[in-house]
Amino acid sequence: MHLAVCDDHIADRKQMERLLGRESDRRISTTGVLYLDSYGSKSSLLYAPMIYDALFLDMTEDGCDAVEIANMLRTDGTEIPIVFCCGKINYRESENLPDNVYFLDKPIQVAELTAMIDVLLEIKGRQAKRLEFRNLSETYYILEEELLYAAPEGDRHMKLHLTDGTVHLAEMTPEVFCFNMVSCESYISLFNYYVLNMDHIQSVSMFKVTMKDGSTIKLSLGEKRALEKEMKKYKESLCK
Repeated sequence: MHLAVCDDHIADRKQMERLLGRESDRRISTTGVLYLDSYGSKSSLLYAPMIYDALFLDMTEDGCDAVEIANMLRTDGTEIPIVFCCGKINYRESENLPDNVYFLDKPIQVAELTAMIDVLLEIKGRQAKRLEFRNLSETYYILEEELLYAAPEGDRHMKLHLTDGTVHLAEMTPEVFCFNMVSCESYISLFNYYVLNMDHIQSVSMFKVTMKDGSTIKLSLGEKRALEKEMKKYKESLCK
């Protein structure tokens, strides 16, 4: 599960990072790793919120309004659960709260955070994951299963090939794109920054991968074995 913490109080933000890091360590062998990004400003968070499964939010300084930020996310189409962390402000009493919100009280208690993560995992299990991408002319959303593969297009863009044959351009460096895809279990990144959907791989040979639409992607020397290992691990996870 990929989480975001957005808190403009640095001490509280760092404490939440530590708590979620420990929570992730406890869950490695059960519900899996918790991937975490941490922000101190709304502009950073609003750049690509759809990559997250849930958001922990408390923004009170420099004129920030956490409820306003939450409503901006909803207006932009972000439907992820938002957990308001109540400290200086008790968000339960706020007006105009969006839907699908939850609350934790500061200082955050370990047992309460654990229970909240259980709730968020249960929600994630019921939802289809939508990914948000942007370029200069559009913002668009795709389901995880709709991406066939993505290919680097220069230093600052990725070309997304979808299963219906359409192609979109995403304004994102290949390195950042690959990092953001870590939480999607069906995707794998190659050395050349191609990202493949393992559900749509037809065959793997020594030096290339053939996708179900007939597209071929080159493999680096020795990459075949690593790819086949990851594909086997992914297929086994589907059987659990």
